[in-house]
Amino acid sequence: MTRAAFIIGPSRSGTSVLALALGRHPRIEATEELHFYNLLQPAAVADGHGKEWLWARLCAIQDEGRFFEIKSGSLAELPNPASEDLPGAETPLLRGFFDRLARNAGAATVVEQTPMNLYYRDEIRRDFPDALFFLMRRDPRAIIASQKMRWKVGAHGQREIPARDLARVRHSGHPILQLLLLRKTLQEVRLAMGEPDVVPIAYEVLVTDPDRKLAELAERLGHEYDPAMRDVSDGGSSHTPEGGRTGFDTQRLEGWRKSLTATEIWLTERLYRDELVMPATGARPRVGELLGLLFSLPRALAMALYYSAGGYGNLVDAARRRFL
Repeated sequence: MTRAAFIIGPSRSGTSVLALALGRHPRIEATEELHFYNLLQPAAVADGHGKEWLWARLCAIQDEGRFFEIKSGSLAELPNPASEDLPGAETPLLRGFFDRLARNAGAATVVEQTPMNLYYRDEIRRDFPDALFFLMRRDPRAIIASQKMRWKVGAHGQREIPARDLARVRHSGHPILQLLLLRKTLQEVRLAMGEPDVVPIAYEVLVTDPDRKLAELAERLGHEYDPAMRDVSDGGSSHTPEGGRTGFDTQRLEGWRKSLTATEIWLTERLYRDELVMPATGARPRVGELLGLLFSLPRALAMALYYSAGGYGNLVDAARRRFL
């Protein structure tokens, strides 16, 4: 039976780079962000679609990189998979999909990397009773800075990110909006840390000591460490252009100092002092800038909601999990 692990945590906390590292092990297959529990499955339930519909979209995301088309609803109808490709009625659909990935890759373990699965741990446990959760943690200032600069990922990587999604991340990256969203996320992180199947991972430790940390995680999955795991690319950085480099770059740990203003640093340190990994800076706010952030917040929130419409299978349920 395929071993399953789910990388969870705040968005921009290092979930993608951990998936890249684990996926470089010859016996571990890392998936794309499948968004099964927060998008695909709720959409299937709401619209009355069956497992053929779900399977086809899982394949389109994993094999063809068509997540943005699926998320926006612009994807043309996909052909139904052959019945022999689908798991039996007794096997949860995503588990069957993981088995398919493992067979095709010659892997024993499949690792999924959707950060939003932080809010769907109970649903995952019903489908994967023996799963592990790798919980990423990161200094809140680095998370806020990465969210603020996230729109630059497309420019740095020259990726084809749809204009609607680019607009969404630019508006949702408003620092105060992200600080508000982070409150519930960190509450969920604290809850998850006390659960026996959750393995907490500090991004800062992963970057400064990747061999030791990746060896620990490989062992938890039943594998020996492979040094190739540390040779990840620099793709996906919101602070620096992607230059084709490999390896963990400790200079990125300080990137938030350049990306955030003194006011934004002050706000983050005031609200999340207990979550800081690096020492507080003692930054002071600028009154004019603080007022500007507050004044611009309502528009940023409205535009973020507008551009997020359709991005969740069940927007009401997603909002409840993220805010309440």
